[in-house]
Amino acid sequence: MVSVAVLALAAAIWHQPPLIEASFPRLTYHHNGQTFADARIFRPLAMPTRYYIALPRPIAAHYEWFAVDRRREVAALMTAPPSHRSFGLSAIRRGDPLGLDLEFKKLDGSEWQVHFLDDEIVFSNAVLCVRLDARPALTAEK
Repeated sequence: MVSVAVLALAAAIWHQPPLIEASFPRLTYHHNGQTFADARIFRPLAMPTRYYIALPRPIAAHYEWFAVDRRREVAALMTAPPSHRSFGLSAIRRGDPLGLDLEFKKLDGSEWQVHFLDDEIVFSNAVLCVRLDARPALTAEK
C-alpha cells in the first residue's frame, strides 16, 4: 500500500512539478542603466535544468516571467505566470510550452541575444538584460 502511495506521489510530481524558490544560480537583471537583484528564481522539482524567473514588476509592459531550459538551450518569454497548483505551491505542467522562444526574436525594436555559457546564461535586448550566474562566489582571502 505504501509503495502505491509513493508511486502516485512520484507520478503527480513528474506530471505537474511544483516550483521551489531557489537562491542559485545568482539572478540579476539590468534595465534603464541600473542592475537589480530583486527578481525571483524558481526550479521545478525533478527538472534540474529548468528555471522560471519572475521579475518583481513588468518591464516595458510585458517582460515579467521567463522560462529557461538549460538542456535545450532555450530562453522564453512567458505570456502568463504559472497557473497550476501542486501540493499548495505554484506548479507547471511538464508538457506545456515554455513560451515565446527569444532567440533571434525582435521585440521593442531590438533583437534578443541568448547566450548559454558554461557557468552563466545571459539573454538581452535593448530594454532588458537577464543574467543567471553559476560562477563560484568570490571569497575574501584570509
